[in-house]
Amino acid sequence: MSEVDRLAELQSGSMLSSSVASVAGSTCVTGTTNRRGFLKIAGAAAVATQLDRMQAASSLLAAETAPAGKPRVAVVYFRKETGGGCVWPPSSTEELGQTQELLNKIMQDAAAKYGVDLSVLAERVTDVPETLQQISQLKPDGLIAIGMDFDIRPWMELCQKRGPLPTIAYGNILHMGRNLEPLRKLPKMLLAHTPRVEWLDTGVRLFRALWDVDHLKVLDCPCEGYYEELKTVGETDEVKAIAEFYEKHAQAVDPICRPLLLGSAKHYVVLRRMMERHGCNGVAVEGPLCVGAGTAGNLPACLALSKLLDEGTVAQCQAAHGAHAPAYVQRLAFSLLGRPSYMGNITFDNLANRLILSHCTGALKLEGFDRDYRAPYRLRTFHANPGVSLQVSWPIGREATILDRVSMSGDKFIVAAAKVTGNNDVLQQPPCGGCRTVVEYELDWAGNIMDLDITDLHGSAVLGNFKSTLLQFCKLAGLTPVDIAGHPLPA
Repeated sequence: MSEVDRLAELQSGSMLSSSVASVAGSTCVTGTTNRRGFLKIAGAAAVATQLDRMQAASSLLAAETAPAGKPRVAVVYFRKETGGGCVWPPSSTEELGQTQELLNKIMQDAAAKYGVDLSVLAERVTDVPETLQQISQLKPDGLIAIGMDFDIRPWMELCQKRGPLPTIAYGNILHMGRNLEPLRKLPKMLLAHTPRVEWLDTGVRLFRALWDVDHLKVLDCPCEGYYEELKTVGETDEVKAIAEFYEKHAQAVDPICRPLLLGSAKHYVVLRRMMERHGCNGVAVEGPLCVGAGTAGNLPACLALSKLLDEGTVAQCQAAHGAHAPAYVQRLAFSLLGRPSYMGNITFDNLANRLILSHCTGALKLEGFDRDYRAPYRLRTFHANPGVSLQVSWPIGREATILDRVSMSGDKFIVAAAKVTGNNDVLQQPPCGGCRTVVEYELDWAGNIMDLDITDLHGSAVLGNFKSTLLQFCKLAGLTPVDIAGHPLPA
């Protein structure tokens, strides 16, 4: 098998999907392998070929640049000591204990999978003030309070007095109805009233995602010493393998791009080095690496950013617009949804009432880091200037979700369900304008597309319908979910 073919398999996940999908600063584990286990696997494979060394180095850098530590989550239960009589189903003491064991297992498995320090602080709360004191001493990043008793007053009391701590109130008390309404109104409180006990996996993952976005450290590039470092990067096996991979698997390549592939791949190496040097877990580029590229011999970093996104590393372009709000969205998508988001310039088709996002950077692993799927793409020039940009074709007819942190200084977060209705196969360039990757979305929204609440140049999207999960995250994070026009959404 050639080195390029091995890289194709590694990037598609066929060789590693059974063990791990790496996410910058977090871990999305598909089996029982944790991050350390993955590094051991990559290290062992590195002995075999030069390509494996390249992959191991990339994964190692992702781990080293991530902030140390993981979120701590406390769990408390509200239940009677014994079953029988009118208590939360199941009614017997034995069944009550078995259910609690099941919930513990689901949460503990999720904690191991996502990298969360989970502590069951109280198997049965008997004194609310004392439990609040224990929580305060533990200093967790989040709390899961589980109600298993028809007497919900102690459960609600703890939730109301726990302060600003992000909290999930989980219950399966099916006929309490409006009695739980006060919990919905509490800040940073997510009421999860559902018989689907497996949802607790998502609950634990929400805390991981919240921790990841709060520990995002983005490096603006080109930073000091960037171009000096670029001069030190030769045409190494790593650089050649990156260039060969993108050329081999492209549906088409603009002739002007072929001699520029090696130079474009070098930006990936430098961005990784700079993140490690500055202790960052994400990058945002501007100036000669972005909109100012393609002139005076400066190549854009589009290809490098696309590769970083497919590895689960925050890689934002046009950092001068919207600060790092798109980087926040990228990190959230990686951690919570297990897939890259797509950031694009906002435009629209007002005749069809559809949203359009276009940009020159786009990931290929749209279905998730643990999936084999890679979106088809072409290699195009950077607008009319020299450079290599990926023109990625999103799958038409698939569900998607629009998501956007409107501003890092505010709490509004756009969430909208959508369907992919157009890509570059439909909206070809020329005659269509826009950046190289163009994706059109039909929104599940009755308003006029020209009433968009556009406070920034960019919007973001992910493949798949994750509206409900993102609304849950907003509740826990203290964000205000809004529709495309900026109107608050019920959550």
